[in-house]
Amino acid sequence: MSASKIRLDAAMASFTSKDFERSLLDDLLSLVTSNAQARWPEVSYLLNSDVAWRLPGSDPEANIRLWYDDLGIAAFAWFEVNSPCSMDLRCDLNWNDDLGSDLIDWLETRRRALPPLNPWLLELTSMQEWEQALEDGLPTAPGADRVLQLGVLEGDQQRIDFVSSQGFEPTAHFSFSLTRSLDIEIPAPNLPGGMSLRHVLPVDFAQRVLVHREAWFTSSFTLDQYLRVREIQEFDPELDIVIEAEDGQFASYCIGWVDSKLGVGSFEPVGTPPAFRRRGLGQQVNYEGLRRMKQKGMHSARIGTAGFNDRAFGLYTSCGFELKDKERTYIKVL
Repeated sequence: MSASKIRLDAAMASFTSKDFERSLLDDLLSLVTSNAQARWPEVSYLLNSDVAWRLPGSDPEANIRLWYDDLGIAAFAWFEVNSPCSMDLRCDLNWNDDLGSDLIDWLETRRRALPPLNPWLLELTSMQEWEQALEDGLPTAPGADRVLQLGVLEGDQQRIDFVSSQGFEPTAHFSFSLTRSLDIEIPAPNLPGGMSLRHVLPVDFAQRVLVHREAWFTSSFTLDQYLRVREIQEFDPELDIVIEAEDGQFASYCIGWVDSKLGVGSFEPVGTPPAFRRRGLGQQVNYEGLRRMKQKGMHSARIGTAGFNDRAFGLYTSCGFELKDKERTYIKVL
């Protein structure tokens, strides 16, 4: 079937939509994976790792909506009240069709139902400002307007044109998307004396939550959230990696994920508590994740971070990752 015929059929298709529920997780993951496959080696908006990590604590039944047509799942929208929302169409569909507008309408309806907030992320230029903003309570600070935010890859001209036609404008805020070939040499472990690399065991769960909270300023990450992450079938316990200090403390950590269909591994999240920084531990835990991903048959890896997180960008590029694209935040004042 020709591409023009597919687009014509899509334009004539009838779409239905429903709120997310846990039984629909496989549908969401299948769309995320198929779109990533279709776009590789260019980056996609989400990988299965992003879904798995974000789902717990995001109130997905209220904040994710799925659209379907005769071929199955066709699109999703994932609402965030004061940070960039995510949305995507199956790759045979076109943003200029009515379906794209349906996604925007749903996101706008969700945003209008909630009070105005200060769009705090948009002005940040450093992690120091990010930490100060959290300390000052800016994520929930009242604002003058209801602002809807969307993430759009700079290489995705069709989506740029579409969101611009819907009244969205670009901001200075963005996130880095980086990739790395696993054919490139991965250095052997080189840890400070007394430290070791391993994956997390059930006896470690409480300390595993603690190292995440220590690594991320004012984090409210809970044991329940962590256990829900581990319940998702894409979670691989051998990729929940920590560096253990001689006294038993966890000094750095990461969760790696693999998409066997795509052949790409990813990281979400990575962290080192302040007391253990500047010792190369973040680099070592990343390398261990890359080694394990390669052993599991992956050919490449992906990672991302906020555009103002110079420390993380420097860490990831030191591990061999290269900048592939930037996901720019677009906003619309409702």
